Amino acid sequence: MGMFKDMRDLSKTGKQMKKEQGGSLKMMKDGLAQANEMVQQVQADQVLAEKLANEGVDGTATIVQMQATGKNVNMQPELQFQLTVDVGGSQSTVTHTQVVSPAVIGQLQPGAQVPVKVDPNDHSQLMIGLAG
Repeated sequence: MGMFKDMRDLSKTGKQMKKEQGGSLKMMKDGLAQANEMVQQVQADQVLAEKLANEGVDGTATIVQMQATGKNVNMQPELQFQLTVDVGGSQSTVTHTQVVSPAVIGQLQPGAQVPVKVDPNDHSQLMIGLAG
């Protein structure tokens, strides 16, 4: 009887290992999907920055509120801002998310005014322009 019990235990162990491998595979798959999402966001930000460099208008934004999203891209934190954007005397309030260099985080405080490049047709499309 001992041999059959050992075989049953071995079978249980094999099934458990198979489940764990599936879990590890799912974790790897989820991690890859998250990395792909980050790459797509970086690419979209680069396209927007290039468009705004060519077609954007200069403006000033006042930081109303800011918080970290918990994401990092190339060891740089992503922050979400509530901004009051002023372009040529026209003001609008927008929510904006951007990856920011740690070198300029000290310049980013509620109440601070920061330079922005803004899409002339959609003031919610902007990039905060700080040297860092």
